Amino acid sequence: MIIKFKKFIGLIGLIGLIGSIGFSAVAQSAPEFMISWRAINYVPADYQGKILPSKSSRVEISFDLVDKNKIADLSGKNISWYLDGDLLKSGLGAKTVQFASPNNLNKTIRIAVSGYTANDLEESFLIPSAEPEVVIDAKTPAKFARNQNLLPVKNHTFEARPFFFNVNNLNGLKFDWRINNKSAEGLPGQENPENPEFLALNLQSSGAPRETELGVAVGVSNLGNQLELGSKSINFVIR
Repeated sequence: MIIKFKKFIGLIGLIGLIGSIGFSAVAQSAPEFMISWRAINYVPADYQGKILPSKSSRVEISFDLVDKNKIADLSGKNISWYLDGDLLKSGLGAKTVQFASPNNLNKTIRIAVSGYTANDLEESFLIPSAEPEVVIDAKTPAKFARNQNLLPVKNHTFEARPFFFNVNNLNGLKFDWRINNKSAEGLPGQENPENPEFLALNLQSSGAPRETELGVAVGVSNLGNQLELGSKSINFVIR
């Protein structure tokens, strides 16, 4: 009976030791970085993806340090930011930073927090990049069959949706629509000076023959930087 009691006591001690180790591990878990970032450039208002920087885009980054399920007070701690190893910014409580990406290569950011623990806390992460791009959205969707986009003989509207251009709004962009490699500017029913991102394609009034190919293309450029541009084209078969 005594032996069983000793085994019972030993088992309780072992459970207590395991619990103590588990508690110690939780209590000594390292603080975690919660990081958010975004590029400051143009995307459509309904875009829900990550806003990626292109060349010369400004990038805004901020972070919080979570310690024991609470946001740590870093107001008196020195925080340093590094871009590809070069110091960007350093100061007390500097939890945010902005910088302009000099090119469209992916960037490595490193954050160092001094004085919060015995050793500096560091976190590194990669910010991917993107080229400016354009998507053509057909407001009256074409049918797709036999690897062809089929366009019925009726009126159609197309919208150019630019992404990642370094402008504040569409007024900073130039839109160049082309139909079968010819400029759509000046063609009856095609002009839309108030909303140049839209193209009206009136196949009924133009008497477009069926079973012919039709190419719709758009080029978009930054009025403040002609080297920043994107294009998209779609080929259709009129049915």
